[in-house]
Order: sequence, then structure tokens, then C-alpha cells
Amino acid sequence: MGTPVPGWLDARRTVRRSPLRIALFAIVLLALGGAVTAFATMDKTVRLDVDGQHLSVRTFAGNVAGVLRKAHLAIGPHDTVAPDLSAPVRDGSSVIVRHGRLVTVTVDGKARQVWVTALSVDDALDQLGLRTDGEWLSASRSLSIPRQGLSFAVRLPQHVTVLADGHRTTVDTTAPDVRTLLNDLKLHIGRLDHVSAPLTLYPTNGLVVTIDRVSQKMVSESVVVPFRTIQVRSSSLYVGQSEVTRYGTPGVRLNTYRLVWKNHKLFRRVLVSSVVKAKSSPQYVAVGTKPKPRYSPTADGLNWAALAQCESGGNPRSVSSNGEFRGLYQFTLGTWHNVGGSGDPIDASSNEQTYRAQILYREEGDSPWPTCGHYLYT
Repeated sequence: MGTPVPGWLDARRTVRRSPLRIALFAIVLLALGGAVTAFATMDKTVRLDVDGQHLSVRTFAGNVAGVLRKAHLAIGPHDTVAPDLSAPVRDGSSVIVRHGRLVTVTVDGKARQVWVTALSVDDALDQLGLRTDGEWLSASRSLSIPRQGLSFAVRLPQHVTVLADGHRTTVDTTAPDVRTLLNDLKLHIGRLDHVSAPLTLYPTNGLVVTIDRVSQKMVSESVVVPFRTIQVRSSSLYVGQSEVTRYGTPGVRLNTYRLVWKNHKLFRRVLVSSVVKAKSSPQYVAVGTKPKPRYSPTADGLNWAALAQCESGGNPRSVSSNGEFRGLYQFTLGTWHNVGGSGDPIDASSNEQTYRAQILYREEGDSPWPTCGHYLYT
């Protein structure tokens, strides 16, 4: 067979490993596998929406704050983050960041600075609660608000009345001043005309602007014509009572004067004409003429209290189950009106109900109370 090569038998000999070495090798493999799994679990991709710009961040962070640190995003006191900084994140989570923007808003002529997280003027109006119908804006609603902020003006509609040339005009305006308002109304202001409000005044709700036309010879003045009050006697009200049945409205009178100037000083002022441009309407007041009733429930010797106790339990507001019979003595509405009552008997005083029952008794006896009428004689 020849001479064996040295070491050849050693190479064929089976390698034997100890159980301890095999166990250690298995532990190392498990550790490596766990590390790979943990790495895969901790590694995640989070989507960021930063002021409308979208980006993805790959991170091991476990919460929103860690993701923002990874993205090098500093959060200031006026910024908003959703979800909050302590919220956990997973692979595929979304985080929204809105940076605060300092905007200067001039509302109806008054400026103020506020922080918003809105990305556009339109969104800022919503956040500030300034959205109304017909407001005026100095900037486009779709205009983006940069990080360094923005200045814009808002003028809300104001309800203003203008009295001019004998006419009354009421408008909702967003004009920045009285001058612009009058120009919008196509009201020309002459050099000598008098306007009751400064032309630079910002119009506000309820403002009344009166224009008096003045010339070197004539001047016109709008004058309020008070309404008169007409009193109408009413038998439905008691003496001493009154009630406005129709409210009056004032009118407008245009007085025109001729002015005579002498040496640049007013010499004479003469009323040339006085014309009513808007008539006043009178105010009508009903004045009561009905005598106040003097009731005497026991003057006729009948026991009205006993009758009332039987009919209604003594309750002046009592109404039968079918709604037909009402009050202390269970009047029908027709019977109540026939004896001079007005409205509903349950709205009348106990004394008046007794008074009307006495009238009914004088006309029909105790027949209106077939069950309880005998109590009148107890």
C-alpha cells in the first residue's frame, strides 16, 4: 500500500467538539439574530408635515420629540405639534408641525399683534374669529404667511346713516374713513359744506353723519321733526292704564336760509323755505277708561267660596280635562265673554271671576252649576 504520508491520517480523523463550545456558539447566533431583529424593529420611517412641506425621517426614536430632534426641528413656545411630543411613534407614523407666525392685524383701524399657526390669510381669519360676510381685506385670502410673519388689515362692515340733501341713507360700509364713505355714496362735499363728523374719522356702528350744504348765499340744514302722540280712549284697559299701540317715527325737515355776508362777517340770516322731506308718523297710546271693578264676593248673601270649592277646588287657574271649563266657576269661554269678560277667565283675578259669576247668577240663577249650585245657599 505504500508508505503513508505524514499527517494524512490526522486529516481524516473526525473533529470532535465539546458540548460547551457548541452551546456558546448557539448563544452567539441567537444574540446576533436578536440584535438584527431589534435593529429592524427600532429602525422606522416617520412622515413629517412641516408647514405643508412633506418629508420622511428614518429614525430609532421612540416618540415624537425624538423624531423632531432627528429632523433638527426646534419647537418654539408658539409652535404646535400633533400628536404631542410625548406620543410614541411607529413605522409609518405621521407628525404635523406648524410654526407660529407673528402677524400684525389692523381691525377697524386698531392694530394688534397675535401669534397664529395658520399658513394663509384665510386660515388666520378663522383662527382669529374675524370671518364675517362682506369684510374688506388688504391681502388676498390665499396669500401664504411666511415664518417671519405678515401684516394685513381687516375692515368689518359698519352700519352707518347719512343725512344729506333731505334724504336719509343707511348703509353697511367697509370704508376706511368718512370721506371715502361719502365718495362711495357719490355725495360731493363742497368747500363750504359742513359735515357733522371729521372726514378722517373711521365709521363705526351707529354713526350718523349729517351734511349741511353751505354756500355764500344759501345754507341748508336738516332738522328732526318730532312725532306727536295721540291718545285713544280704550274700554279694554282700566283707568290709569296705558299702552303704546303704534310707535311714532320722527321726520326730516330741510330748512334753507339766505346768508348775507358783509365785510366777511355774517350780517343777516333769513329763513327762505322749510320743506318736510320725510313726514313723521304719530305715536298712538291707548288710555284706559274701564272703571276698576269693586268686587264683593259675599255682598249678595250667597256662598261663592263654597261654589268655587266644589267646581274647581278653589283654584282660579283650574282647567277641566277636556279644556272646555275654566277658572274658579268653570266658565266656558262663550259664557265668560257673554258676561263681559275678556280673554281667558284663568288669566283674570279671583275677584273678577266672582264678579262675572254674580252677573251670570243674576241672569240664569244657579242653573249654570247643576251639580254644585246648591252650595250657594249653605
